[in-house]
Amino acid sequence: MQMQDVLPKMSKLYLSRIVDSFLKDVRLNNEEEMREVIMKNIDEFQNSERVKRNLNFLETDRDIALVNEMILMALMENEGYVLPESELFTSVENLEQQIVEESKDDDFIKTSIPEDALRIYTAVLMAAWKKDESLNSHEINMLAVLKNELGLSTRDHYLIESIAGRFPQRGNKLHSIRQIEKSLKDLQSRGIILRFKTDEAYYIIPKEIARVVRYELGGELRKETYLSLLNDLNVNQLKNILSPLGLNVSGTKSTLIERIIRHNILPTKALNFFSSSELTDVLRTLDGAKISGTKEEKIKSIIDYYENLTSIENSDPTDSRSRLYDFYEDLAARNYKPLRVNKIIDKDLDIERSFEEATKYIFEKKLNINLVEMPGSKHADGKMNYNPKEVILWDNKSVESPYNFPDSHFEQFLGYIKSEGMRVTLFLIITSDYTNEAISKAQKLKAFSEEDTDVAIISADDLKYVAEEWQKFSGQKEPKFNLQVFNLTGELTRTVLASRMEWAIQ
Repeated sequence: MQMQDVLPKMSKLYLSRIVDSFLKDVRLNNEEEMREVIMKNIDEFQNSERVKRNLNFLETDRDIALVNEMILMALMENEGYVLPESELFTSVENLEQQIVEESKDDDFIKTSIPEDALRIYTAVLMAAWKKDESLNSHEINMLAVLKNELGLSTRDHYLIESIAGRFPQRGNKLHSIRQIEKSLKDLQSRGIILRFKTDEAYYIIPKEIARVVRYELGGELRKETYLSLLNDLNVNQLKNILSPLGLNVSGTKSTLIERIIRHNILPTKALNFFSSSELTDVLRTLDGAKISGTKEEKIKSIIDYYENLTSIENSDPTDSRSRLYDFYEDLAARNYKPLRVNKIIDKDLDIERSFEEATKYIFEKKLNINLVEMPGSKHADGKMNYNPKEVILWDNKSVESPYNFPDSHFEQFLGYIKSEGMRVTLFLIITSDYTNEAISKAQKLKAFSEEDTDVAIISADDLKYVAEEWQKFSGQKEPKFNLQVFNLTGELTRTVLASRMEWAIQ
């Protein structure tokens, strides 16, 4: 979710924390002023240097700093970087417990962390802890440098601390709810996470700063996303990731992938075993990905491709259909890969049903229209009352190439119009793209309807444009959508829609 979507759902207390995190000496009296000031200064909020500076926990109390990182890791592992408050507490506890359990598994440690690196880092870590019960900023910085020099990850650091009995706290004691609450407040005061409320309280890393947070914290990719990347590699490439680490390279492709995940081999580390030309080969298989650049840039391009592909945020966490709405254009165009990777569909046949549900979400939640239930299965995909005597019908047609309105659909739609008990003032066809022939067929269907039924064709992205923008065409505090916007024969282009919204919406 972006800031503009989250701010209306935030109360004064939580808005003030965000304002204070990046704007100094600003006194505001009400929530609306705070929202306006934040959006006017959004460039400063999302400034990467500001974000990096506020992710520096060197001078922060160790428990707060560590829980800060646990919270961010928990959020980064979830779609849209958002979690209900109750789930976030549980996720942090589970993450700490998982690291403690892994640190007790000698075989896991032996294959996860090189022996020399483990020996050297443990010795320095124990020496740093020996003097007292805390680490100062210089010691933390020294350990960070050593960690990078030894090729260890932040997760490796936690594992070694846990072996030493210092993670999460002395004696491997987990952090309490109160300690997690302190860190949540600290992260808000830094402008890194937001708290908002709908049916319940949620915490989120807003989209504007998510990429910077992800790279700075070494989160790189969610597990589900990483699995998608690994599944797209071939067996030899997977073996090339495991072999340099002295790990077993036998077994099926799924076994190799499981082994990579099990040993927490981060995406950047895994991809770094590939040559620059091999990375180029991987990039060539990724539609729209940038191919040129240094080896490091190519690795980031691959990671960004998969992250962008699979972490499109839920526009409305309170309605599961919003997930379909977020992929509305992909459903209309039958873009199978993002739909499968994002678990929008399990099989190709799911596309039509999901497309229909997303459209219902648009009319019900975005346009605030009451839909009319239709008995049986031989009917249009949706129905709305236009007035007491007339209705609007719509039908979804997902296509891989521009929709040309085949004769079979002509007969199908004509049957829907004629079998409807009330006059159909408009039949709306929603698709991805369409041909000039389709526009001509729409005019023909109007003539054959014998009821002067308007027949309009609209692309999914233009319908989504209406869903997102229509309220801006009204000067009312509580505007009401006017279905007259769609009521014509032919194509409903964005220009036509904008023109009609200017006079139809009050």
